[in-house]
Amino acid sequence: MDEGGTPLLPDSLVYQIFLNLGPADVLAAGLVCHQWQAVSRDEFLWREQFYRYYQVARSVPRHPAATSWYEEFRRLYDTVPCVEVQTLKEHTDQVLHLSFSHSGYQFASCSKDCTVKIWNNDLTISLLHSADMRPYNWSYTQFSQFNQDDSLLLASGVFLGPHNSSSGEIAVISLGETGPRLGGPPTGAVPPRPLLHLCPDNPAPNLRRLLEGRAQPQPSECALETKAAELLAQGHTKPPEHGSAAAGSKLLIFTTGCFTYSPHQIGIKQILPHQMTTAGPVLGEGRGSDAFFDALDHVIDVHGHIIGMGLSPDNRYLYVNSRAWPSGSVVADPMQPPPIAEEIDLLVFDLKTMREVKRALRAHRAYTPNDECFFIFLDVSRDFVASGAEDRHGYIWGRHYNICLAKLRHQDVVNSVVFSPQEQELLLTASDDATIKAWRSPRTVRVCQAPRPRPRPRPFFSWFASQRR
Repeated sequence: MDEGGTPLLPDSLVYQIFLNLGPADVLAAGLVCHQWQAVSRDEFLWREQFYRYYQVARSVPRHPAATSWYEEFRRLYDTVPCVEVQTLKEHTDQVLHLSFSHSGYQFASCSKDCTVKIWNNDLTISLLHSADMRPYNWSYTQFSQFNQDDSLLLASGVFLGPHNSSSGEIAVISLGETGPRLGGPPTGAVPPRPLLHLCPDNPAPNLRRLLEGRAQPQPSECALETKAAELLAQGHTKPPEHGSAAAGSKLLIFTTGCFTYSPHQIGIKQILPHQMTTAGPVLGEGRGSDAFFDALDHVIDVHGHIIGMGLSPDNRYLYVNSRAWPSGSVVADPMQPPPIAEEIDLLVFDLKTMREVKRALRAHRAYTPNDECFFIFLDVSRDFVASGAEDRHGYIWGRHYNICLAKLRHQDVVNSVVFSPQEQELLLTASDDATIKAWRSPRTVRVCQAPRPRPRPRPFFSWFASQRR
């Protein structure tokens, strides 16, 4: 502006100049004068900045909850948990899985070092308890899940039997006021799969191998079995629809396959309230397998090797990590599945329509062949979806825009990721490099690092009056 306050450049010309600047330069230029400040907040300017910077397709509209393009740009830039704030090194081998309690106050980790570790989630994360499963002949721990009120933790792992045989086992850790407790040795077997991947081609889990550490009186074996059955279906189920005849029912979602041994289909079975018990016939006791297993309600074929699944917080959408088979491939031999792609496709299915929605997300990679393929766990928050990968990175995408927002570096394969259920700006990643990393958003980091103001000294007369009382 000149000395009289008249702009030397019209707004339209300043706007055209700002269109050729990056977001940081636009904000810096806005500090020059009031005119430039006003232009630097122009909605059309920030719409162009948004689509160009994030490389979003122009056909994708702005998030319905956004109030302006500038605020939406800042949300994606400032609230994605992409700043490493802590590295946990208490595990001594590959960390395979992470799970948060529903309250967000604690989380659990499973590892090839054969321990289940429970952590306090605070600004500085600390180890609360470590349960060593080697005394129970476990080879490693693989998966864990908290029950609905966070009083129990269900853990699964691989049990080493006689003659180098192996099978799956589960254990229940009680998280009472006196601290986590684990009871006596296990006594039965279950398939060594994550809970979300229970396969109907295997017998229903024999839940007698539970370890229960509750205080006396000790609950009956039947009560423990029923509690574990509830845990198995609790965390990965969809609530019933209004007016549904099957009120109170749940959906059991798992991987399966009818053409080859590798999991390439998603099975969905409605579980009614009266079925949430272990009472009833046992496979092999007068019934054949055909009479024992119920028919599935839905089967979704992904035409590839499924390596991970996760539900959105509202239980509406199912996200699936899959390594695709070549287009048009046919399975001739069940023991020789087609080769799988190095790219990991992140597929999205609407559980209301049972159809695939949106386009597949693809940024993360995997390299192991069929016979060595392992789980890459993902997690979904309100606005983001995250996944591990074999390329030594974790990935975060925006759910609305279907774009990759961050790559989170490790030194080896990233096996598992998990958002805090109470704070999506906190993400944990677990890796074969034996570490767990905590990531927070730039906004949260600024708040945590901001110097706290010193308490103001009390006025003399206020102090004097208190002394006279």
